[in-house]
Amino acid sequence: MSHREGDPGEMRLTDRIEKIIRPHIEMSGLTLYDIEFQGRTLRISIEKTGGVSLEDCVETSRMLNPLLDVEDVVPGGRYELEVSSPGLNRPLRRPEHFAAALGTRIHVTTYEPLSKWNLGEYFEKRKNVTGELKSFDGTTLKIDAEGLVVTIPLGAIAKSRVDFELKTTPKNKMGKKV
Repeated sequence: MSHREGDPGEMRLTDRIEKIIRPHIEMSGLTLYDIEFQGRTLRISIEKTGGVSLEDCVETSRMLNPLLDVEDVVPGGRYELEVSSPGLNRPLRRPEHFAAALGTRIHVTTYEPLSKWNLGEYFEKRKNVTGELKSFDGTTLKIDAEGLVVTIPLGAIAKSRVDFELKTTPKNKMGKKV
């Protein structure tokens, strides 16, 4: 039995892990944001209203470790479990991530140059775009990038994330906030 991600005949590993852990995470008053399995590291991102604390991560890890060991869902058995908040520059992988990021500045990298979608000379060789996510209909994003609205199909996105900008108050020459 193969454990490669994306085998059409079987459930993806991350989907199987999600099915096992989501109810336990939700019973703890948390929300499962994302699951990533890379190399031998299983990364679980959790959220909660008011923010995730270090204690939330520790408790979730303590709860999930024995559960995942008993279910023996990770191929080869040995893995490193990391539980954390998705962070300010959180990845956007699922449709619900994009829906929640409406009105937010995001960064998108596409598999192919953006010129494929007839976006003009400016985008001829670019695979990256940063701007405000204006709309998402479940299959297509519209991003306001430097005054130009760029439409990108969800399937064309290699990776994407929130592009958090720290807003600072300008200071005058004396170092005082204006």
